[in-house]
Amino acid sequence: MRKHSKIPEIKYPLLLLFPVAILFALALEPFGFASAGFLCIFLLLYFTKQLTIKSSWKDTILSTLLFSSLVTLTSFYWIWNAIRNISGQGYFVSIILFLVYALVSFYKIGIVFFGSVFLTKQRNIKNSHFFLLVLPSLFLISDWISPMVFPVYWGDLFRNNILWRQMARFGVEVLGFVSILTSALLYLMLLKADRGIRHYFYYLVPIFCFFLINLYFLAETIPQGPTIHLSLVQPNTPYAKREIQENEVWMTKTIQSVYDIGQEAIRNTSKPIDLIVLPESAIPFLGTLDSQNPHSTYSKSFVDVTTSLVRFGNTPLVFNELVFDEGSRNSLTLLHPITLTSERRYKQVLLPFGEYLPGESRFPWLRNIFPEASNHIPGKLSDALGFQTKMGESVTFSPLICYEILYPSLVRDIVNHSPSEFILNLTNDSWFESLTETKQHAGAGRLRSIELGRPVVRVAVTGITTAFDPWGREMMGELQTFQKAIGYLDLPTVAKNRTTPYIQIGPDPWRIMAVFLLFFVFFRNSRADSTIK
Repeated sequence: MRKHSKIPEIKYPLLLLFPVAILFALALEPFGFASAGFLCIFLLLYFTKQLTIKSSWKDTILSTLLFSSLVTLTSFYWIWNAIRNISGQGYFVSIILFLVYALVSFYKIGIVFFGSVFLTKQRNIKNSHFFLLVLPSLFLISDWISPMVFPVYWGDLFRNNILWRQMARFGVEVLGFVSILTSALLYLMLLKADRGIRHYFYYLVPIFCFFLINLYFLAETIPQGPTIHLSLVQPNTPYAKREIQENEVWMTKTIQSVYDIGQEAIRNTSKPIDLIVLPESAIPFLGTLDSQNPHSTYSKSFVDVTTSLVRFGNTPLVFNELVFDEGSRNSLTLLHPITLTSERRYKQVLLPFGEYLPGESRFPWLRNIFPEASNHIPGKLSDALGFQTKMGESVTFSPLICYEILYPSLVRDIVNHSPSEFILNLTNDSWFESLTETKQHAGAGRLRSIELGRPVVRVAVTGITTAFDPWGREMMGELQTFQKAIGYLDLPTVAKNRTTPYIQIGPDPWRIMAVFLLFFVFFRNSRADSTIK
C-alpha cells in the first residue's frame, strides 16, 4: 500500500494551472513580482503532488500540454507577432503555428511532472524527500536538458528581487534550485503546522542561510577597472522585410537617419566619448566587408557612414552588419579611429526560424512557410574586442549579438576563453513589436551580469537600451522604446581577472548533485505497492 501525505486533494487539480500560469506571468517582466514567483512555485509543487497521487500518465501528458499552452498565452503571447512577421503568412496560418508552438514550447515542465509520477509509482517516498530532494532536482534538470527556442529558467522568476537574485553568482540554475527548495521548505512547514511553532525552526534556518549568502554577495567589493564614457544610439529603425532590401528610397533614408543621429550623439556629448555603439539592424541587410561573391552585402554607403562617424568623433565605433564570409554572417564590428581598421565577431548561436531554418535541407518546403528567415552560418568562439579610451587606457569587452544573451553557458565560455572588463549586447527586438518581449529579453542581461560579475550594456534598435552593474542594478534610465534616442553612460568597468563561482565551477557540479539526489531517493526508499488504495 502506498503511503500518501496528508495534503488535501482538490476535485479538479488541472484548474490550478490557470492561476499558476498567471502568477508565472506576474513574476516576469514587465511586472517582476518576486512574491508571485514564489507563490507560483508553491502552487506548482502542490499541483505536482496531486498529480503523483492520481498517478495517471494520461493526466501527466495533459498537464504538460496545458501548462505549456497557458504559460505561452500569458507570458509569451508576443511570439505571435514574430511568427506572423517572419512567416509572412495570413492570420489563419499564423494562428495555427502559434498554437502548435504554445503546446510544446514550455515542455520542460514535463520533466518535472513525468519524473515525479515515475518516482512515486516506483517508490514510497516520504514528503520530506519528495519536496526537498526530488522536486528541486527535477526543476534543475529541466533547466539543464530542455533547449527551448527562447530559453527561460526557473530562476528567471526571481531576477527582480535585488537580494534574492544574488544567488545567481552560482548560476541561474542554482538560483532556480534554491528558490524551489525554499518554496518546498515553506510547503513542509505549513504541512507540519500541527506540530507547533518550535518545529518551524528546522524549515526556516536553511532559508535564513540562503538570505545570508545573498547578503554577502550584495555587500561584495568588486575590483574596478577604468571608467569609460559610452554613447548608446537607438535609431528606432523598423524591422525590414526582404522587399525593402530592393527599395532604394527606404534604404537611403535609413542610412541617412542613422548617420544623422550618430552625428547628433557626438555633437551633444558633455565629455569626450570613448566608444559609440549602434545596435543590431540599425542599417539592415548591408555590410562593409568587400567580397567578390555574388551574395556580397558590401555597401559603399555603409562604409562612408561608419568611417565618417569615427573620424568626426575621433572615437571607435561598434556596429552590427551583415557580411559574407564563407556564407552569410551576422557580425558585430569594431571600427578603430586613425587606422580605420575593423575587427569582427560573428554570432555563434543563431535564432531558429529567424536566422536559419532547422531541417531545411530535408524539408525545403519550410522556406515557403518562413520566407523571411535568413540563411546565416554561425561563428566560432573568439577573443574579446579591445579599444583605447581618450585617457589612453586599454579596455576590452565581450561581444554578444541579440539572442546570445539568453544562454548562460555560452556567455561563460566567452568570458572564460577571453576575459574582459564588460559585456556588450547589440540587439533588435523590433520583429516582436512588444514592450513585454523587450523587457523580458533585457532582463536576461540582468542575470548574466550577476553570473559573470561584469556590467552588461544592452543597445537595442527600438529599445530597451539600458545597462546593468555586476549586482544586476540598472546603471542608467531606460531609453523610451520605439523612439529615436541617445543614451550617455559613464560605465565603471571591472578588473579583467574578475571571477565568480559560476565562472570558476560552472553548472556541472550542481547538475551532478541533482542527478545524485534522485538516485539517492530512488534507492533509499522502498518499492511502491502496485495496489493503490
